[in-house]
Order: sequence, then structure tokens, then C-alpha cells
Amino acid sequence: MSGKADASYQRVRGHLARLGMDAAAECLAAELEVAQKRKPSYADFLEKLMGAQVASVEAKSHERRMRLAGFPSKKTLEEFDFSAQPNLDRRVIEELATLRFVEERSNVLFIGQPGVGKTMLAIALGLKAVDAGHRVYYTTAAELVARTSKAAAEGRWATTMRFWAGPAVLLVDELGYLPMPGEAASHLFQVISCRYEKGPPS
Repeated sequence: MSGKADASYQRVRGHLARLGMDAAAECLAAELEVAQKRKPSYADFLEKLMGAQVASVEAKSHERRMRLAGFPSKKTLEEFDFSAQPNLDRRVIEELATLRFVEERSNVLFIGQPGVGKTMLAIALGLKAVDAGHRVYYTTAAELVARTSKAAAEGRWATTMRFWAGPAVLLVDELGYLPMPGEAASHLFQVISCRYEKGPPS
């Protein structure tokens, strides 16, 4: 690379870094080398460079959503053993996997004895929602009630309601495992009502 070309390269790389396009800056040299050999159009070259940046941004966003979701495990729907639960209608689960219930803001309730896979199915659907770009949050009923009760005692009720209304998908596990006092049940109902009143996703 000539001195003039090298200076231009450094300036372009600096511009990309200054714009926060680190992935594009990192792959610039390699893409320029490929471009010298294959002579792509300007549009094709830019598309390849910007594509690397978009892929990096999406990967970081997905990682952030996964971290914030707080899943206790990461078993996917493809790993679920439907043969072990012959009474489970696989077509219903496959319909839920389309995530239409997220767009319709519908509630999904899995009912059954302990150990039949309710938590795994819920998390598997949550993982699909994360992959689709939705914000997801996993909690247990006991944790939800404990947090809302603490917030109510500290005068942070409005703040905690905004928190619970935030995720597109809220997974509440272990509901019904332990007796829930009247106030706790009221808190759970108010969280559900708050999410319902939020309206359709924009």
C-alpha cells in the first residue's frame, strides 16, 4: 500500500472507529485486500463492510438480551423430548413457537405436575423470543412477589410496575408451588393487569 493509500486507509479506519463502527474498522483491511482482487462495485464493497458492522451490533444486542433475561438454563425447543410427554399436543407448542402470542399480548399458562417440562418449555419459548429481538425476563412467582412487596414498602410501586411492564415476554415460573397470601396474590394480579393495560407493542 502506497503512502497516500495508507494515509487514506488510516483516515477511513479512524472515521469508522470514531463513529463506533469498530467491527467495520477491524475488517476494513481484509475487505480492501479482497476488493483489490475481485473488483466489486462500490455498493457491494460498502454492503460487505456495513454487513460486518450490523452482524456485530446484532450479536452484542442478542448477548445483552440473553444476559438481562436471566434464564436459569438454555435448553431449546429442539432439545425437548416430546416422546416423554405423549399427552402434550406438539402442534400447540409449535404454534406458540411462532411467537404470535407475543404480538397479540396473550398470556400462556402451562399446567401440570412437577417434572413434566413446564419450565423447559417456557424457557425454550423465551429463547425464541430473544432470538427474534424481543426483551424477555425470567422470574419465579416468589421472586416477583418479594420484589413487588419490597417496592411497595419503600414507596417505589410505580417504578416496579414500569419494570415488570417492560419486557415483551415475562416468564413467571413456579406459580402455585407455594401458598400465596392475599396481598401477594394481589401484587401478581396487578403486575399482570399493568402488562395488559400497556397495550399492543409498538
